[in-house]
Amino acid sequence: MTSLQTSELDAKAYRNELNAEDYRAEFRPDIQALRALAVLLVVLYHAGIPGIHGGFFGVDVFFVVSGFVITNVLLRERASKGTASIPGFYVRRIRRILPAATVVLIATVFATYHWLSFITGASDAEDAKYVALFVGNFHFASTGTQYFTANQPPSTLQQYWSLGVEEQFYLVWPVLFLILTWPRKLFSPVTRLITALLCIIGFSLAWCIVETSQNAAWAFFSPLTHAWELALGALLAVLGPELRGRSPRGGLVLAYLGVGVLLLCTWFYSSTTVWPGAAVILPVVATGVVIAGGSLRGVDNFGRFVKFAPIQWIGNISYSLYLVHWPIIAIATQYAISPLPLHSEVELVALSFVASAALYYTIENPIRKSKWLKSHRIATFAIGALLIGVSFVSIYWHLSHY
Repeated sequence: MTSLQTSELDAKAYRNELNAEDYRAEFRPDIQALRALAVLLVVLYHAGIPGIHGGFFGVDVFFVVSGFVITNVLLRERASKGTASIPGFYVRRIRRILPAATVVLIATVFATYHWLSFITGASDAEDAKYVALFVGNFHFASTGTQYFTANQPPSTLQQYWSLGVEEQFYLVWPVLFLILTWPRKLFSPVTRLITALLCIIGFSLAWCIVETSQNAAWAFFSPLTHAWELALGALLAVLGPELRGRSPRGGLVLAYLGVGVLLLCTWFYSSTTVWPGAAVILPVVATGVVIAGGSLRGVDNFGRFVKFAPIQWIGNISYSLYLVHWPIIAIATQYAISPLPLHSEVELVALSFVASAALYYTIENPIRKSKWLKSHRIATFAIGALLIGVSFVSIYWHLSHY
């Protein structure tokens, strides 16, 4: 047998290992429902709605969902095309993340200067320099920002810390994914992926627990302490074909169990909970259980509640809602000086929904789905650089004029 024939057989075996049919594109309404639950927990917690004591862990739910969705895309592309394009990956991230993030950043800096003091505006404009480059989490950690017990009012851009964590993870994960799935005789791609992800989960979780006891601010904002959450989602994506449709009833039980645990955590966790530490394990694993339950159920076995149109709609706008709700609530709270009454907090939540819907329909969704941008990678990279440049122009304009 010639080396060429051997190579062809190896390639064939590789394609069979990552079968395109196994990693086909499927819409998962339960994933949208999880996005809706996560963003509602965060928004209602920040608004001080009674009963949502631990809604801050909604961000961790997002991390697991993100790892699952992004890895599914990589697996699908690798299985169908025999490779996963790194430039293509980042083009999708630019379209998905940057336009809406830029609009909210610029609007927030302007609103902070306009409605709060120029001192607060200048401070948040300094934060914006780091946020615009997706390293805001390192900035907030280095300045000793405490999410729960800050002595100073929190930055109106503090919600961007989680975007920094995600993008830093995704600087590494696509490259590691390609290395792990490169055709070779020693072990299968799936085996290599599972082994690597289990190692990431183990080391990152251990570091999360240790770092929380030593430096809570860095533990909260560091990508190293949250990598295991994204890796758990990635692991569930790799295992998806083994789970798909195997036990609809068992999947339903798991889904209900996972959601029940998340709701219990919402009630029993609070700002006094040592976070993230070991406490983060329960809601993160519960999120993984919900996703695994959805895989076991199969795409045709989701109930009416999960597919309920308002829930799916909130899942659709969840990214925009996450971006806009915090500056709206934070600016209004700081402007009022005294605590806002419940009805005002509810009104701010309603305003956040209106603003996020406008952002979603005018900026986020049209650009994300733009056929022209999908077919013009260089133009997308250029637009991404332009958006970052516009952010800095706006930041320095405010700093120099106030």
